[in-house]
Amino acid sequence: MTNLTTFEDDDLIIRIPVTFEPGSEITSLTGGTAEAVAQSTSGAVITANAVAITSGSEIRVTFNDGRLPAGVYSLQVRATVAGVTQTVSPEGTTITVYPSI
Repeated sequence: MTNLTTFEDDDLIIRIPVTFEPGSEITSLTGGTAEAVAQSTSGAVITANAVAITSGSEIRVTFNDGRLPAGVYSLQVRATVAGVTQTVSPEGTTITVYPSI
């Protein structure tokens, strides 16, 4: 489980290292695409401002300042390579956003 903490007026940049299980259909992120969303405890889903594959085994997710209102969110990151889509975010990743002062 990964817990991230931020404030509403801060950019949130998350680097997701991806480990591929033996026998996985995806063995590298090279040439793929990625997407990320944060779902609040109230059920609202907020799409990340930017998601980039930075290497064959890392994704960078960015939520710009003000994008996530105060609250607790679950993060889901998915990668698609050669038509195969797989959730790659660490299981149980949560983001806690506090009001900015």
